[in-house]
Amino acid sequence: MGWTYFFILAFVFLGGCGSKGPVDEAPATMEIPTTEAIAEESLSTDSSVMIQTTEVEPKAPVYTGLIKELIVPCEYDLDGNGTAETINYQVTDPNGKGFNLKIGDAEIEGSGDKLTGKIYAMSIDGTTLQILVEDRGSNADVYSHVYVYQQDELEPAGVLNGVITSYRVQPEERLVTAIGDSEVFQSFYLEQDFTLVNGILTEVPREFYPMGNEVTARKVVRLTGNASGNAYTMTVDVGARLIVLGTDNRQWVCLQDVETGEEGWLQVPIGEFGQILVDGKSESAQDYFDGLYYFG
Repeated sequence: MGWTYFFILAFVFLGGCGSKGPVDEAPATMEIPTTEAIAEESLSTDSSVMIQTTEVEPKAPVYTGLIKELIVPCEYDLDGNGTAETINYQVTDPNGKGFNLKIGDAEIEGSGDKLTGKIYAMSIDGTTLQILVEDRGSNADVYSHVYVYQQDELEPAGVLNGVITSYRVQPEERLVTAIGDSEVFQSFYLEQDFTLVNGILTEVPREFYPMGNEVTARKVVRLTGNASGNAYTMTVDVGARLIVLGTDNRQWVCLQDVETGEEGWLQVPIGEFGQILVDGKSESAQDYFDGLYYFG
């Protein structure tokens, strides 16, 4: 059973335990405007009114939900102060292990696994731009190094996983969403939301992350009625088929009986991958369920 099927199930079974799921949107790839600011007075219905075009002081550009590949050298207003900065980037190692990024007078030497030579710009807040340096891991997994330019300084902000053009930027919420992976109860992929806090990418946790695969109970296990109580409300018998609806990505997993539709919550020990709590004792999840997913 492939990961494509896994994702389809994750969205189909999102209802029930969790809050509403992520909206399926195409990544925004709108054009980034230049910083030239020309103001035109509105046209009047009175033909006798003179129409005048005048140059005004530069102002902060407005960026909306965009990601754009940059061809260097180029100029954009990264910090939103109305003045464009010159951007230069080059891979300095023939094996793609090092790069040089320069914005204005600020410069940084960075390292990577297998740099592609491509850089992008995105705007999380709609007024400033962040620079994305594309890289590939040892397993050909694509990710990006994120840099911010503020107060004439260029600083690393963190890393985002996945293909850059798949990121979903939401300036109205000051968020960027990327696909990550996690290991709670089983291995799974999930959408992760990030915002900038003092120039650092910081994850904004969701209440619920969908999974969606089917498992079969190998042993009897009891489930609680919610993700915070200790009262057992559901008993899963040997051979019962269950849908793993999702998790809070921390210590609770929601399961649904295929035949009855009944739902319950299973607690897992924090930081102990592949384990579940049975009457307060840490036990192997594989001993209790068949059909769990694990990354190779």
